[in-house]
Amino acid sequence: MNWLEKVKNFIVIRAVAIYGGCHIKKYFSQSKKADKFSEKMLLKLLKKNKNTEFGKKYGFADIKSVKEYQKKVPYTSYEDYQEYLDRTAETGEQNLITSDKISFFAKTSGTTGVTKRIPVVDNSYKPYMGCVAYNYTLLLREMKRKGVISGKGLNTTETECTYTKGGIREGFISSYALSSAGMVMNTICLPREIDGYGDNIDMKYIKARYSLQDAELIFLMAIFMSNLCDLMKYIFDNYQMLINDIRTGTIDESVNLPPDLKEKLEKNLRPLPERAEQLRQIFVNEPDKGIIPKLWKNMSIIVAIGTGEFTPFTEKMKYYCGEDIAFSYGMYAASEAAVATAFNTENKDYMLAIDGGFFEFLPIDDENATPLLLHQLEVGKLYEIIITNRSGLYRYRIKDVVRVTGYRDKIPLIQFAYRKEQLINITGVKLTIEHITTAIKNFQKQIGVRISDYSLYTDTDFTPWRIVAFIEFENDIPKNIESEVREFFDEELAKVNPEYGRMLKIGECSKSFVCAVKKGTYAEYRKWKVKHGASENQVKTIRFIDTKEKLEFFKSCTEHYYN
Repeated sequence: MNWLEKVKNFIVIRAVAIYGGCHIKKYFSQSKKADKFSEKMLLKLLKKNKNTEFGKKYGFADIKSVKEYQKKVPYTSYEDYQEYLDRTAETGEQNLITSDKISFFAKTSGTTGVTKRIPVVDNSYKPYMGCVAYNYTLLLREMKRKGVISGKGLNTTETECTYTKGGIREGFISSYALSSAGMVMNTICLPREIDGYGDNIDMKYIKARYSLQDAELIFLMAIFMSNLCDLMKYIFDNYQMLINDIRTGTIDESVNLPPDLKEKLEKNLRPLPERAEQLRQIFVNEPDKGIIPKLWKNMSIIVAIGTGEFTPFTEKMKYYCGEDIAFSYGMYAASEAAVATAFNTENKDYMLAIDGGFFEFLPIDDENATPLLLHQLEVGKLYEIIITNRSGLYRYRIKDVVRVTGYRDKIPLIQFAYRKEQLINITGVKLTIEHITTAIKNFQKQIGVRISDYSLYTDTDFTPWRIVAFIEFENDIPKNIESEVREFFDEELAKVNPEYGRMLKIGECSKSFVCAVKKGTYAEYRKWKVKHGASENQVKTIRFIDTKEKLEFFKSCTEHYYN
């Protein structure tokens, strides 16, 4: 950066950090009356939308309390809105589910099935932006701790959008929020020339090249920690090409870029032989452990969702980072709403984003119970979240289950537990994401081999049924324990769910079948998902295999069986 860019960067980081700090302070200031704040938000939304088609259907004009709302408006799913959303997408028709103009459709990642269009109005993304900005508050704190004044970072979120027939932009909510925050782009190391090229460019190369050539990079940010692990793998696999391009100020012929874009980029690139030699020495002579602060001396913070099912990726990034780089777990968000935000580094608890919408919590052990409100929850219990958002979704079941871990006055602190679909539930054996994460962590210790990633499949065609585990090991399993691998795996599953152990003992289920997939399988799976229409930003790790196509993919990548 030249001196003018450094001044602008200095100002922008502090301005965004101040905004983020004020956003979280608003939560803290409302914490003692969060219940009143939440009810007031609901009644305001109902009043505002009483003359929409949906509002008239359910009599929003006559609802004066939360109890009346829960009595008159049933739980909803995507199918309850699809007709309205299709009309808006096809013709641009408005005032169907919200009186605000739908300006964007957020496409979901398709975790629970087909990709859906979720409506977004202009004021609904503000909670997202406040939570994102708070990460700059944490970044600035870490910069000051390390004596860093300015610098750019890498945000792996891509911002491409398309348009429906009715002229409505559509893409992914993270893309919309980021592209709406123009000044934040002054803190990102990526070139502006790539805007508008969509899927026609090799973004892995662009992200790796422009981050590596910047020796003063100060943060790495992504939606999921797996996105950052994928980037690091790409760097390790291609560092020689990347270093050569940085040395010469060129772009390798193998990189997929439109000729006009390549010409634009190379026009602004210059040879950096000293930086290239620094990088060569690091990759040739230094171990992977603790490599990130050697690549980027000013690296201050890593920001991404890294709890729950993403824990293995967090552990890998911490392996790359060493001890002196802070981790923030970002925000817990869905396309439907900003649900919660991490309010401190290294803290796995998320604080409910009380301005993200009106939230209800259905006890997971009683589907017929009346949903509880945010101030009525019991610490340690599991609840399904039900959302009424700012964009026209009412009592919407996103099928996320969270665990309440504490309170800040009347604002609950939560951790994501699992999605309702992501659950093995056969003959009384219930295995959740939490169960599997714990079992895999202990299994890894028992065999002494690190696990990169893993998925489970319930094989009900086998008699009696069995669990099939597809696991990407970082190293080969020692020969002397190969015959015991699945016994170790079953042992750990039985510890987290004794019923599974009992079923094994009485012969109601068979021993597990452990499949070692080749290295790089899960990175290839994420590429496969992108090819089939998912966004690279939102491709989550897969824990439970639920379709024949996914099963065949992992079978084709298996190179060894432990049975």
